[in-house]
Amino acid sequence: MSKKNTVILLERLLNQSRKDKLMYLNAADRQDLPGFKRFFNQQALYRNSMFYDFSNLLREHGIEAEDVILKRPDIRQLMMTKPGRDKKNSFAECLSQDQLFKANIEELIQVDLTEKNALIYQKHLTKIAASIDENELFSIEVNAKAFSTSGYL
Repeated sequence: MSKKNTVILLERLLNQSRKDKLMYLNAADRQDLPGFKRFFNQQALYRNSMFYDFSNLLREHGIEAEDVILKRPDIRQLMMTKPGRDKKNSFAECLSQDQLFKANIEELIQVDLTEKNALIYQKHLTKIAASIDENELFSIEVNAKAFSTSGYL
């Protein structure tokens, strides 16, 4: 495939890893349980690492990360807790984003066949797959707790 497709996918993953890092940090702020908070913070660190790997790969193509980052969100707005947002299942929200990320990185693996880059992509694919598994388990646990506390049992 073409270098252009590789660059487009790298740009997409760069922006998504940046957005997902903020999503995970926000989810961590909404958690009361230390295990859940730790999970979300760890995932944010992974997304930060992914961001830097993708920015380095783009730099190898002569593109600076600052040139492709989408409009910067207002961090204060993202980090503000709204009453309606607190009721969401953060795990389900993160799960859907991770599944999208996984699809994008799998597409990139098919497009960019260089051996050096394949190792980086595979490392991130493994982390995303593990995150998806954990998010699914935690999401089920959170939904079960919500169901049991709502008086339906």
